[in-house]
Formats: sequence, structure tokens, C-alpha cells
Amino acid sequence: MEPRFLPSTKRDNWLGQLAREYTLFFPARVEKKVHWHRLEAEDLESGDSGPEWGLCCIRASEPIKSFLFSPREQVASFPDRLEPEEPEKRILFGVKDCDLLGLKVHEKMFLEGDFKDPFYEARLKNTILIAADCPDPEDSCFCNLVGRKPYATEGADIVLSVLDNGYLLEPLTEQGEELVRLGGDAFQPGTEAQIARRDEQRKAAVEKLEKTNPKPWNPEVAKAMEDRTKDQAFWRKHAATCVECFGCLMSCPTCFCFLLYAKAKEAKVERTRIWDACYLAAYARVGGGANPRAEFLKRFINRFQCKFMHFKNQHGFYACSGCGRCFKVCMGKIDIRKVLGEL
Repeated sequence: MEPRFLPSTKRDNWLGQLAREYTLFFPARVEKKVHWHRLEAEDLESGDSGPEWGLCCIRASEPIKSFLFSPREQVASFPDRLEPEEPEKRILFGVKDCDLLGLKVHEKMFLEGDFKDPFYEARLKNTILIAADCPDPEDSCFCNLVGRKPYATEGADIVLSVLDNGYLLEPLTEQGEELVRLGGDAFQPGTEAQIARRDEQRKAAVEKLEKTNPKPWNPEVAKAMEDRTKDQAFWRKHAATCVECFGCLMSCPTCFCFLLYAKAKEAKVERTRIWDACYLAAYARVGGGANPRAEFLKRFINRFQCKFMHFKNQHGFYACSGCGRCFKVCMGKIDIRKVLGEL
């Protein structure tokens, strides 16, 4: 589909149309951090600019998985069957490629195989994704090491690049094309000069990442990790500063572990699902109290094997997007790049 250009002067008109038809979230820059913020059409109409947009920053502090994979929700009941409610239609405006990779991982877990999660499927179906380039990666970013780019080419409905005087948008799906049509004559055909400028920005971002992370990992990381499974000295060295706060897992865009529990309520039983973390001591505990990963070191190793060995062997790509959130929140400053760089 052909690229379109939206001048800065006409941005709010288009966004107002989108916000009237959809619930729209965008990355807002607040106190030097980026967080997801809801855009209200009334604010645009009143001239309230709201918080500063963070489209040119790195990904938001919160992964987008919470929009689709709820931290806590009721998923079943007995004797009455629980059916998913129709979710509100929404737009995530400014998603980065590292978060799109998280959705790709979750689709493998929740939408493929013998069982499909109807709650996840309904939310995904009603969510439009507008991806934004990441023109200025930070030192914590390492998407290049996991085979990704600081810009999206798939997995979204529209790919957006911020230029000096507006947005260059490239619809990737018919749904994305429909959003552009809503803007009417506000959009102009993208010019060769605008496309060239976008490509220059993308090239500069890739070069910055390569400068930050100049040494590629062992191309056989999965095999190397398997060989190191019993090398406790190696894993103890890297786990030494971990305080088991689980921040890395809660902030990770790809983690998908959950716990199901049932609760009696009057004459019925409700089943609830909540996010879980493989670092928790009770995570692997089974009936009778047996626990194959009672020691923390085993759980530490399991986290790396899950993302870089098991998932790679089963699905052909890492369950890690290189977003750097785990390093940013880690009190022990454990860096995935350093661990895997020694394999």
C-alpha cells in the first residue's frame, strides 16, 4: 500500500476523528518516562494539548501485553458458562516493534494449537495497532541482537514515521487503509524525498544500535545454553546480584506465565486467571508438594532457557524482543546481553 503524508497542522483533526470512533491510547512523555495515556476527543476540541507525545522516544515503560492479556480476569464459571464480552474497539497509537514481537509470542501461546484463548482473541480482534519507528534507541536497547529492527515492517495495521513537519504513514492492512481514509484530504501521497528521509532516520537508528551492541551473540545460542545447563558456576556468577523482585518478568512484553485458581461463590464456582512468574518459589510446585525448581538458581536458568532455548527450538525465534525493560527495572543490573554474550 502506498505511503501517505499527514502534515503536523492537520494531525489533531485526524486524531479527533479516531478518538471519537475508538478508544485511543498513545505514548506520553511524563517526567522523562514514557507511559500509555488515553486521548480524549474533547481535549483536542478544547485545545488542550495534554501530555507531551513520546512517539520519538523508545517504547513505553509498560508493555502492551496488559491491553490483551489481562493481569487478572475471570475466565470460567460453573454451572453457568462464561462467555467473553465484546471488548471496546481501540487503537494503540505508537507501538514499537519490540512490543509487536511480544504479541507474536503470545499468539503462539494463546491462539495456536488445540485450544484458543477466546478472551485474548476477542481483544486482539478489536485492537488496531499503529506502529511508530524508534529513531533514537537508548543504551538499554538490543533488538538488533535478537534479529529485530528499530522499526516495524509487519505485525501492525499502520507503520508511522515522524518527520520534521508531519507523519509518513504506510498502511499494511485494509483496516489501516480505512483509518487513513477517515482523514480524507488531510493526507497527501508520500513523496520520494519524504520516503528517503524516513529511510535515513531508520538507517541512523540501526547504526546506533550496532554501535551500542557491536558484538553479535553466538548464532547457536540455544545449543550453547543447553551445553551450559549444568555449569552452575557460570549461572551463579550471573545470578549473584538478583534480589528476586520479579520486576524483569512483570515488565517483559513476551512473558506469558499465568496461574488459574477457583473460588466458590454462592451456588457457583468462578475460575480466575492472574499473571504468574517463573521466579516465584511455588511456581513449579505440583501435587504432593514436589517442586523440581525449588532452588532459585534453577528458576534463574529456566528463565533464560525458556526464552532463548525452548522457544527458539519450538518456534524458530527468541521469546525476547530486546526492549531492555528487564535491565532498566533490575535492581541487581543483570544484563541479558552480558549473560548470552559469554555463551
